Amino acid sequence: MIRRLASTVLLAACGAASVFSFAPLNLAPLLLVSLAALFIAIAKAPTAKSAFVRAWVWGLGYFTANVHWIFISLYTYGGMPAWMAAGCVLLFAAYLALFPALAGGLAVRLRAGGAQIPASPSSIWFAVTLPSLFIAAEWLRGWLFTGFPWSAIGNNQVSTLAGFFPLIGVYGVGWLLALATAQWLVHWRRGLIATVALLAVSFGLAQIQWTKPIGAPLAVSIGQSAIRQSEKWDAAYYSASLSANAILVSEAKGKLILLPETVIPSFLADTPPAYIERLQQTARSKNADLLLGFAIEGERSGEYYNSVINIARPDVRYAKSHLVPFGEFVPLPWLFGWMYHYLNMPMSGFTSGGSSQPPLMAGNVPVAANICYEDAFGDELRRNTSNATLMANFSNMAWFDGSWAAEQHGQMSAARALENGRWMLRATNTGLTAVIDPQGRRVAALPERMRGVLEAQVQPMTGLTPYMRWGDWAIGLVLLVAIGTCVIRRLLDSRRP
Repeated sequence: MIRRLASTVLLAACGAASVFSFAPLNLAPLLLVSLAALFIAIAKAPTAKSAFVRAWVWGLGYFTANVHWIFISLYTYGGMPAWMAAGCVLLFAAYLALFPALAGGLAVRLRAGGAQIPASPSSIWFAVTLPSLFIAAEWLRGWLFTGFPWSAIGNNQVSTLAGFFPLIGVYGVGWLLALATAQWLVHWRRGLIATVALLAVSFGLAQIQWTKPIGAPLAVSIGQSAIRQSEKWDAAYYSASLSANAILVSEAKGKLILLPETVIPSFLADTPPAYIERLQQTARSKNADLLLGFAIEGERSGEYYNSVINIARPDVRYAKSHLVPFGEFVPLPWLFGWMYHYLNMPMSGFTSGGSSQPPLMAGNVPVAANICYEDAFGDELRRNTSNATLMANFSNMAWFDGSWAAEQHGQMSAARALENGRWMLRATNTGLTAVIDPQGRRVAALPERMRGVLEAQVQPMTGLTPYMRWGDWAIGLVLLVAIGTCVIRRLLDSRRP
């Protein structure tokens, strides 16, 4: 009993240790160790049920560590009791853990003969099918019930396997990483060969310029107001908030100026007209375009949108399409509505702006705007980026201030820059405000929680990467073939006398 409990705790700890492999620490090899522990646990499971449970335990540790920052938004700023906030984080992690658990259970069901497999197998099942099922479950997690692709394993490879992102995206990179992990477990020489081969091919692919410059370089300015979440919606700080953002605009030197998500704590229609005119005049005096986040009321009562507008033309806007469950809308109110009796979350009932929207025009530069965690969804973002030459993310990470969420979010933005071969501009309230080039490199950034303006030169880009053309269909087809082959083989085996 004690031994079983110890192995369970160790497996959960291996899942939790993965958090150090992502930003900001970026200890990428730790993810290989974490995945290896999961694969061995599944391989040694005598039944599909035990594999499901083991993979769920690993997933509980993995997701509790990687989304722990939700506690801050619920407790520190949402006003939920600490015990309830912690319980919600654990429940959410328990739900997310069902996806690797599903992969583990299915893997054992598909295992030839159902016999127990040794820890270092040489079978195709272990080397290909198990990694493929894991990534298929990860893709499902990023889609089902609006999806939550945060902490997809490919994200921590934006430096090491950068060359693959423009071809097969984050799930394809994650699949290569999972395959390499399995090879190390088969035999260290196979693992070494696979790892060296991946690094070499990635380096070669990174030399290919899938997109090309268009037009002249553009000077951009990104303001970070560093207003604490506890102050943002407090009426006592409203005038100070307006003033702080106006000063940032006045200090900006670029021809494209960005301010974060819902940076003005009021509806556009309720914001003093004199203030809007002040921002417009300041931008005009610099011959600059100013893009900033606003909450905008719709035509119907109770309808409002989380939007980005060009202040010179407030009627031209991007309205957030992929809303955050519980944060921006209430899924299944009859089931989850009780939570809002304990939460203080202004503007938690947004309306989606629709999946297909044209880029925002900043002068003659089309900008693919995305808000909050929309840049976690690579297949969605690449559709709205095909007609744009720059990407810009507008976020308010103050909800998770003091955690690693901002750095993790910045890492996902780097993956999107790689996939689309375009510069990514990140405008956030408290950080990470940054400029990321098409190679996924952070070329400029402001320290978190510091008020200031980030100045940089960026180059608009045009053209389509292979990933922009195919999206996740390419890796989806590969996974289908890998898993389908195993299913067919298992069915044939079951019919043999």
